[in-house]
Amino acid sequence: MPSHDIVVVGASAGGIEALQNLVSLLPADLPAAIFIVQHTTSDGTSRLPDILSRRGPLRASIPLDGEEIHPGRIYVAPNDRHLLLEPGHMRVVRGPRENRHRPAIDPLFRSAAWAYGPRVVGVVLTGYLDDGTAGLWAIKTCGGVTVVQSSDDAQHAEMPESAAAATPVDYTLPVAEVAPLLERLAREPVRTEATSPPESIKSEIEFAKMDRDITEMAKLGTLSSFTCPACRGALWELQDSDVLRYRCHTGHAYTQDSLLGGQTVSIEEALYTALRAVEEKIAVLRRLRDRHAGRANKLGQEYEKRASELEQTTERLRSMLTGAVI
Repeated sequence: MPSHDIVVVGASAGGIEALQNLVSLLPADLPAAIFIVQHTTSDGTSRLPDILSRRGPLRASIPLDGEEIHPGRIYVAPNDRHLLLEPGHMRVVRGPRENRHRPAIDPLFRSAAWAYGPRVVGVVLTGYLDDGTAGLWAIKTCGGVTVVQSSDDAQHAEMPESAAAATPVDYTLPVAEVAPLLERLAREPVRTEATSPPESIKSEIEFAKMDRDITEMAKLGTLSSFTCPACRGALWELQDSDVLRYRCHTGHAYTQDSLLGGQTVSIEEALYTALRAVEEKIAVLRRLRDRHAGRANKLGQEYEKRASELEQTTERLRSMLTGAVI
């Protein structure tokens, strides 16, 4: 009988400290592979594998696309790439952002659930917002074990609390108790029978790998009135748990909270674009004023009047950008 030998872990704000605590308590002979997504910036190379290798007995590394999976190893998603699991190996892909992140937690969890079913243990640690919520639901739906960090132990409790609110989790524990649980599960046979997972899980994995296009979007959900903050395409509304989500046909995906954040960024970008355009027009008007001042003073005054009126617009735009209106 197989054991729970596939462990997927998601973390965001405060996650590096939590992950160090977790790996420091794992045994050197752990008969399971651990896969980690820690939200990062898109540039540079992650130093997390070196940090985790120093803190515990298991070697941590950034995998290559297509690399085989070995037990007793820790695999960390690289910056600006999603880490996905397939039977026996990993995929490292630059698919569309999910919940405004790449790497994102949900694609890893979802792919693990589809490929390994009840052998998977999903762990959501500290972080803001709700990345990992939909992925943990997929793990639970496919028969896996679900774990969240307890709120009083998490530096930022939003992520584990969101996951626990959407999915009946199996364990809510401080990090110090997660490691012994993982060891026990890795040495016990899986007793849950494999289920037939929803095809929507597979479809969303295909989006992460850029293997899907605009066709058959209606099978995932219903067309909404919203547009994608990243590509301005239409968003389809998905309801596969208590979590309402959105996805566009190019693959960008959002929960309600991450969509709200994306819209805020779009509004800010639009306001800065408007401010730049208005300021440029003011500069042109005043250049015309200066050129006509000597030969047609009335015309110069008209240019100055228009420039002064536009300055009121720039003040309003600056007020919106520096205030809390967006």
